[in-house]
Order: sequence, then structure tokens, then C-alpha cells
Amino acid sequence: MNLLYSTPTLACYANDNDALIPELWAQEGLAILEENMVMARLVHRDFSMEVANFGDVVNTRRPNQFVAARKTDADDVVSQDAVATNVQVPLDQHIYVTFTIKDGEASKSFQDLVDYYLDPAAQEMASSVDRILCGQAHEFLANRVGALGEMDESNAKDYLLEAREKMNVNKAYASGRNLVLSPQAETELLKTELFISAEKRGDDGTALRDASLGRVLGFDTYMDQNVPYTLKSATDYVDGEMQEVEPVGETTLNCVVLNYAAIDGEFVTVATEGKPHVISSATDDGTNTNSIVLVSGLESAVAANAAVTVYKACQVDNAAGYAAGYSKQIQLESQGAGGNATYVSQGQLLAFGVGANRRTYTVISTEADGNDTKVLLDRPLEVALVDNQDAFPGPSGSMNLAFHRNALAFVSRPLSLPNTALGVRSSVGAYNDVAMRVTMQYDITSQGTIVTLDLLCGVALLDEDLGCVLLA
Repeated sequence: MNLLYSTPTLACYANDNDALIPELWAQEGLAILEENMVMARLVHRDFSMEVANFGDVVNTRRPNQFVAARKTDADDVVSQDAVATNVQVPLDQHIYVTFTIKDGEASKSFQDLVDYYLDPAAQEMASSVDRILCGQAHEFLANRVGALGEMDESNAKDYLLEAREKMNVNKAYASGRNLVLSPQAETELLKTELFISAEKRGDDGTALRDASLGRVLGFDTYMDQNVPYTLKSATDYVDGEMQEVEPVGETTLNCVVLNYAAIDGEFVTVATEGKPHVISSATDDGTNTNSIVLVSGLESAVAANAAVTVYKACQVDNAAGYAAGYSKQIQLESQGAGGNATYVSQGQLLAFGVGANRRTYTVISTEADGNDTKVLLDRPLEVALVDNQDAFPGPSGSMNLAFHRNALAFVSRPLSLPNTALGVRSSVGAYNDVAMRVTMQYDITSQGTIVTLDLLCGVALLDEDLGCVLLA
């Protein structure tokens, strides 16, 4: 008798049910997610396979610095504890994308379903993570250089050198510095001969061929489409004019803004100085603003007749208000002589409150709702909001982030798997300190399989001195 020996194999046909195995989706989705993230690959990551829930608080560490001392032969050395400061990070970012694969589409191959569904879903999740991390630029506004809307090929190098100087003065680590640019800022840098000339860069023409800045002036440089950027035409603003020259450090602007009474808390910029200032108080004659007092002084002198731009406030529109910790969309409305909420856009700063109660966020997505706009912020609310409370949209321009990895932390934990007895199939994929869950369940009403990709994460500031905002 002749025996036939064969090796068992797993067949995956184009119309096989293998296409809807959550383990495959979790691993493939995680690979796509990782490939499309920029910021999340550059910041400090903290990960554990310990399952967590939304709102849980985890602890990460910020290393402390040692202090050098002197001694003589007669002295004993004094030991310093190698301690690290504990930083609590709430897991308050539950990001998900859900879609339905209809019965007629379920027969397609796994690769087809990846192209049609998984790839765009995972890319959107990667963009969401990057928008959250890029949106932390407001945490570093105390370390700001450049000027909003003023970068061009003539000053791009100077702006970059200012960022380098700021980080050097703040004693940020010289190695491991990153610079993440908006497409607009990258374009202005690429117009500069210093950054594309092969003989000046010594890169054999790579920057010119690939439009890649690479390593520049001590920064590993990246372009990220999710860097906060706002067109002036996409904002609701009113222009005025300076009436006299104002020196560095001046907080009172003698200016005229016609047909608008500026209010405490609104953002204002002055041409050439280009920093995002906050109005502490303003005076008007009932129609026109004739003086503005800033919370912080001018960082460079401004000329008489320089343009002054006030960005109009809008209002919160929710009778019940929003509690501290609220993490979903916030509705804004246009009201009275204030700003038009429909002009609030993705990437724009958005602040609530004045003085010690002021909190500044970055808008990571918007949704139009008639004359209202629903906005999603870079993090849950830190302070409760009430109906008709003023909301202060930020100025136009881009906020590019120069930073060391230890400036920010991205913390990820796996979500729990649902009970399979409920007819749900689920799997968690983990790679490179990021975990993503894929859950599938058949829905009799829609006659299709509902697929949800989600991840649980949190973001925290570790060290303000290790970051700098390059305004452009």
C-alpha cells in the first residue's frame, strides 16, 4: 500500500470567511495605523498589556536631573537618589471608527476589504491620534518663536534658528530633537536655497529630489498634514490699525478697530510681531475699539499703522452646559455682535474663560449644524462650560512643534474583549507600544457585519522646557 503524506495548509480563497476574522483585521489595522502616524512615533510612549477602561489613570515617569558638586580629598561624596517624577495620565481618549460590511460585500477577499474599509478606517484613526498630539502645541506657547502668517523664504532660516536658540536656552537635550511642520511651513523652508542646495547640505541632492528636509540645524524634520493650521479667510475676524509705535514689552495698544467692541478673552495679533495675544481689557466708544490691553507684553516692537486683527468670540450653545471631563462634541453658536461659529475650523485654537480660569484647546474636528458648529477638542474639558459662555477662537497661521521625545507622553492600553457568548467576535493587536481592538458582530437589521476599530489612549505634558512652538 502506498501512503501519501502531505503538509496541512490553511486555504484563503477570495470568498472565504477568513475575510472576517478579527485577529487578521487587528494585526493588519495596527500595521496601517503605525505606518500612518507621525507624531505618535516621535513622542515618549508608555504601554502595558494590562487591560484598562476609559477614565482609568495610569502613571508614567519624568526623569529628574542630577546636580554636579565639588569635593576635596577629605570630603565624602553625597549620593543623589536616582528618582523620577510620577506623572498621572488619564486614559480619556477612546478613539473609534465603525462601519458595516453588507452581505454582498462580505464575499470579497480579505485584501479587497482591507483596501475598501480597513485602510481608510485605520488611516483616519492615525490622523486622529496625530491631530491630538499636534494639538498639544498650546502647551508650549510660553516657548514660542516666529510670527503667525509671516514666514517666507527670506526669514524661514531665522525662524528655525530662533527655535534652536529657544531650546538651547531652555537646556533641552541637544540630541533627539524633532521638528514637525505644517505643509505650508515646509513649503517656505523648501524655497530656501540653504535647505535644498546639495553643496550646502551635503546630502547629495536628496532634499531637492524628494522635497524632504531631513535633518536641519539639529532637528529631524517631518511634515505632518495634521499640524494646526488656520487660514485667515476661514476665521471670523475684524482688522484695525495701530495709532502709534509700541515698544517691546508694551501691554497697551493704542489702536482703532472700527465697528467692533473687543472683549476680554479674545485673541488679537499685530502684524510683524505675529504672536497670539489675549485681550485683558479693551475700551470703546460704543461702536469702535480704541484701546486694547494685552495679558502679556509685545515680544517685538510694532510700527504705527501696523494691522491689528481681533478674532471674534462666539458662544457655547447647550442649555445644560457641559460638565468637566466631557469628551465629545461641543456646540457653538453665533450670537449678537459676536463671531460667527461657522468659521471655527479644524486646527484652530479655542479657549474658554479668562484669567486663572482660562483653558486653551485645539479643535481637532468640526461638524456644521446650520448656523452652529460642533467641535471636538484635543482633550476632555478641564473646566465646566455653561450655556452662552464666550468661546474664543484662535488666530490664523500654523503652530509647528519643535520638541524632544520626552516633552510629551502618549500612553496606550488594550481594551477588554467582549463576551463571545453575546455573538461578538473581537481581537486586540499590540505592536510598538500601541494597542488596537477590532470587534465584529452581525446585525440582522442592516443585513451586514458591523466592524469597530478602537483604541484607548491618553496624552500628557512631561516637560514644557523640551518643546517650542514655531509660529508661521
